[in-house]
Amino acid sequence: MNNKNKTNEPDFLVDWQADDIHSIESIDLEQLARKGAFEYSGKLRNAMASLHTDTTHVEVSDLDHPTPMSLTFTPNRTLLSGLVTATAEVEYGYPEEGIVRSATVGNVLFMLPGRELQARITPGRLCSVTCSFDNDYAATFLGPLATLTHAQLHEALDFRSSLISSILLRLMQEALAPGAISHQVVDSLGHAMLTECAHWLQAPEQDIKGTFTAREFHMIEHYLAGLTGKAPSVADLSALCGLSERYFAKLFRDFTGVPISQYIKAVQLSRAKSLLLETSLPLKEIAYRLGFSSTANFTASFRTLTGITPGQYRKSH
Repeated sequence: MNNKNKTNEPDFLVDWQADDIHSIESIDLEQLARKGAFEYSGKLRNAMASLHTDTTHVEVSDLDHPTPMSLTFTPNRTLLSGLVTATAEVEYGYPEEGIVRSATVGNVLFMLPGRELQARITPGRLCSVTCSFDNDYAATFLGPLATLTHAQLHEALDFRSSLISSILLRLMQEALAPGAISHQVVDSLGHAMLTECAHWLQAPEQDIKGTFTAREFHMIEHYLAGLTGKAPSVADLSALCGLSERYFAKLFRDFTGVPISQYIKAVQLSRAKSLLLETSLPLKEIAYRLGFSSTANFTASFRTLTGITPGQYRKSH
């Protein structure tokens, strides 16, 4: 039932870079199955244990690296992944929107076939459990995934389901200590996870949209922290949360007590002060990084907020 052969694409494609090392790894589950083993080790990761059926693949992976790493990950299977342990920090998001999330232990990621993800990882160790599905099989539960809304795509980056988190841990145990009915266990628990995902997809739109919580605020913080060369806008932030600008502005003010425009200015000012004091970058470069069209505009804005120019602030501190 493995439909990825129709396009001759690997099940997973990982483009990663650490220091001066750059590598692209293609992972083909069917090829590994023919070899009769799934304990795969590459430059990127060590597969500690795995189980494979005609429809479902479970893998427990360990990644331990001494230097910062950036990677682009493209699955060509429907995928659910949970972070089990971590000493490294992981930030990730869709390429068109930048790094907008921080992974935490217990975090579940619901990834769609062909949907690219980018990540930055600090030195340290990560252990995760991943369950991926043949796309034709997954489609019998989920239907077409190309119609997901903007809000649903962002929900998928941090899929909140205690049931799926528990099932992934149970599948990890089964992979690490397989038994006589392990394949039946994998298929039945995979079935349960897809059913839970289908329930989420069929939830009324108002249940997905129209909320603003600490998770959305954290997402905005990371988006603004990683933004370079582009002025932050309310339109971008509202789109990030899958809300209209007007409704987003209201929800943000209700949540934080300050208008979104005031918050954006405060973030820019904080970044400006850090760059002025912690680097020797010229004002032109700082203005560019903060998204100002010119040094003069940056200087005028800084003076309005602080009463002094950026140069005076750097000199006096």
